[in-house]
This record gives sequence, C-alpha cells and structure tokens, in this order.
Amino acid sequence: MTSRFRGQVVVVTGASSGIGRATAHAFAEAGAHVVLAARGRESLEAAAEECRARGAEALAVPTDVSDAEQVRALVAATIARFGHIDVFVGNAALFAYGLFEQVPDDAFRRVVETNLFGHVNGIRAVLPHFRERGRGTYVLVGSIQSLLSAPYQSAYVTSKHAALGLADVLGDEFRGTDIHFPAVLPSTIDTPIYQHGANYTNQNSYPMPPVISPQRVAKAIMRAVVHPKRNTYVGLAQAALVPLEFALPPLFHAITRPAVEIFALRGHAAPSDGNLYGPDDASNATDGGWRASARRKWVPVVLGAAAVGVVALAGGRSRR
Repeated sequence: MTSRFRGQVVVVTGASSGIGRATAHAFAEAGAHVVLAARGRESLEAAAEECRARGAEALAVPTDVSDAEQVRALVAATIARFGHIDVFVGNAALFAYGLFEQVPDDAFRRVVETNLFGHVNGIRAVLPHFRERGRGTYVLVGSIQSLLSAPYQSAYVTSKHAALGLADVLGDEFRGTDIHFPAVLPSTIDTPIYQHGANYTNQNSYPMPPVISPQRVAKAIMRAVVHPKRNTYVGLAQAALVPLEFALPPLFHAITRPAVEIFALRGHAAPSDGNLYGPDDASNATDGGWRASARRKWVPVVLGAAAVGVVALAGGRSRR
C-alpha cells in the first residue's frame, strides 16, 4: 500500500492528535496530498510539518467540525488548493467521563455536536463534490462503543451509536455507486484522549485494556478506502464483546460497570472540562504513552477481568 494513494487528496479531521495524526502520517507516506483539520493551530501545524517530512504536500486548516460553516470552508480550501477530494476521514471526537447525572448539560451537548454533527457537517460539505465527480469515500471513524454500552460514557456512546447509524443509512442510500461510507470501529487506542478528555467522576481516568496503537487504526482506515465495507473492527479482544452483548446480554451488562470502575477509574481528581471548549495543544500527540504501562500490568489485568466475570456471574445467580 506504499504508493496506493499517490496523488490522491485526503482530508483528515482531528488530525492534531491520536488516530487522526497517525492517519495523516500514513497517507503522507503512501503518497497522498494531505489536508489536516483540527481546532488547535499549533499542534495542527506541527502534524502537517511531520507529513511534509514524509514527502507529502500538506495543508493545515484549523477547523471546529461542530461548526458547519467552518467545515464548508475546509472543503473549499482543499478544492482551491488541490482541485478535488478523494477521501474524507471524519475522525474528530471529544470525550467525557462521568455518570449521566454527573455530566453537565452543556458538556453532553458539546460531545454530541462534535462526535455526531461533526460527521453530519463533513458529509453535507463534501457530498456535493463527490456527486459531481461520481466517486469519493467518507470514512467514519467510530468506536467499538458505536455498538456497545459503556457506563460513565453516556455522551460518547450516544454520539457514537448515532454516527454509526448515519453511516449505515448512507451506505444503503449510495449502494451500487462509487461513493462509499465505510466505518472503522477501534477498541481502546493509545491516544492522549484520556489526558485531555473531560472528567466529572472525581477520579483519574485510564484506558480500558488491552490498548493498541493508533497506527493500527490508520492502516485499517486505509484498507477501508481500498476495500470499503460497512464495519471494520480494530482490536479483536474488545470486538469479541459485540456478539456477547447480543448473545448473553445479562452477562455483558453485569460486567460493564464493575470493569470500568476497576480498570478505568482510580485515585482522586478534580472535575475538569478537559478540551471540550478549546484545544489543548500541549497534550496533543500521536500516542498517549499508555501501551508501555499496560504491558507491565497485563497479568494483573487478565486476573482482574476474570474476577469481574466471576463476581458478575455470582451476582446474577443470586438474583434469580
């Protein structure tokens, strides 16, 4: 896939950090012209320079995807610079930890405006161009939580479920054409989202194990462009929970909250809006440094997960 995208024009939102930054790097290395969009100008320019160092022509366009006018301006700037768009990767996302009643109304709405309406705005802006050309691919970067419940993440899960529904509908409406809407559903990824996400739990947040690299997601996004399909999972361990939720819902829902409380929330932390209302350039990076620490804790994590399952099963039996 080294030169598969040579000369193609790829727009990536959320490109200043995590999956988006890794994806911009991957397309740059594959010969594409890359347009990077995110709210933070400083980290966005740094990511664009990293793409140029990989031999690509790169354009940084500061954009808040929740603002439809800014997204239309992003598409216009891309076409003005490169003449067309082949691929639009909708990746920008915000995150908020907290029980539903802990998350302020404005914070909940802000997550949904970015994670759902960011896609709505992106698709509405680029679709007329795709129709005019008769082809194009919009990759919707969702989450395994586009299909699964996740306590303490009501805003995130709501937005991700809804966005996947949008991709499904568009896949039906454009079936048989050369305009595609594949969805990529990553599991827990080693990104800074846990450092700069909002948190209203009064505890520190950590990624649920196992943690995988953002580069794996970037490769999956590229495969989804070459071979579009409805859902591409990244991280099989957590993807295995999808059939569990539907086949054994009592078991799945019995273990979700204990698992989050054991593995993802520890210690004391003051409530924080994180980067909901403004970019956090200082914490933006390709990865969050979680994989090294996760490897050291793999054995206790496995034992802990087994304990959660045993407790949940015992609790389920006692309630019968």
